[in-house]
Amino acid sequence: MGELHGSGYSSRLAANVRALLPMSGKPTRVSVWILGGLVLALIAGGTWWIRPSRAAATPTIAFIPQTAGAMLWEVEHFGAMAAAGNVKCHLYWNAPTSESDMAGQISLVDKVGRGKYQGLVLAPNHTLGIRAPLSRAVAAGLPVVIVSADLDLPASRKLAYIVNDDEKMGELAAAELARQIHGKGDIALIGLARFAPGITSRVRAAERVLSSRFPGIHVVNRGIGAYNISRVETLTNAALDSNPGLSAVLSFTAVSTRGVYSVLKTRSLQRSVTLVGCEQDSDLIGYLANGEIAAIVAENTYRMGYEAVGLISGAWAGRPMPARSMVPPFLITKQNLNSAEAGIFTSFPK
Repeated sequence: MGELHGSGYSSRLAANVRALLPMSGKPTRVSVWILGGLVLALIAGGTWWIRPSRAAATPTIAFIPQTAGAMLWEVEHFGAMAAAGNVKCHLYWNAPTSESDMAGQISLVDKVGRGKYQGLVLAPNHTLGIRAPLSRAVAAGLPVVIVSADLDLPASRKLAYIVNDDEKMGELAAAELARQIHGKGDIALIGLARFAPGITSRVRAAERVLSSRFPGIHVVNRGIGAYNISRVETLTNAALDSNPGLSAVLSFTAVSTRGVYSVLKTRSLQRSVTLVGCEQDSDLIGYLANGEIAAIVAENTYRMGYEAVGLISGAWAGRPMPARSMVPPFLITKQNLNSAEAGIFTSFPK
């Protein structure tokens, strides 16, 4: 309740009542009725004086992506902002310094859990380290939506998932790579990550498609480094040195695709070794437009951000959050790059 407007309100009220009493003698029946009405009016006026001085605060949803500045997450930011405008809430956006900054993301989640926020959207950059602070946030009653990547925390009334269809992403990437090299050749798989279930799903789906449908394609090298560009560059150089006839590379994250491209560019192989990547970013889309990357399978992060904010606002109204929603990816090539459908995955709203 807000503060009283002015001091000594009770004493002024008493003084006003006394002033209404007759100077001498007993009050008449009429004067008593008049006095009672005036007192009620003064009390009613007092309730106006002690109304709250301001309206209830607008709710705030915290949004923590894997990092800032990347197309993948900035497009998601725009989706979340569009939804926040619709439901009339604030959006607090903060991000780690890079996809590999696990400590930074953990610190941000802890800050949100201790702060005055009414919801959290998180794109985790590590599936193990983030569990403890995330569990604390959920235990505190904060509605949480995990976007893009799965975790091994079970969904609940306060925890929901909106994730990329990673299996479909791996299938699309493998099929397009096979089409680009006409179903035969030696290839490398780069950007694997044991700690990321989504990336593991991409890899398994890609290998399943290649082994079942394209017997002329041989995987001769597998390299980790989903979010470590220097390691990817080292492993790509080693793969090229040990396999001089390498036909193509299939990369499973934007970071690993950037590392592979850097090595191919340095060795003047960006047009002779086919590169197909997963996850979009501005520089990678530019290389694709120049014909130096064959294809990129993109995540629909705009839709994930938009729907995540909608789920949290629904939770405020008592609506249950669906446990898990899956968003399909989209294959982008030079041929469809300028299409309206591709623009959903690569454009920043004006």
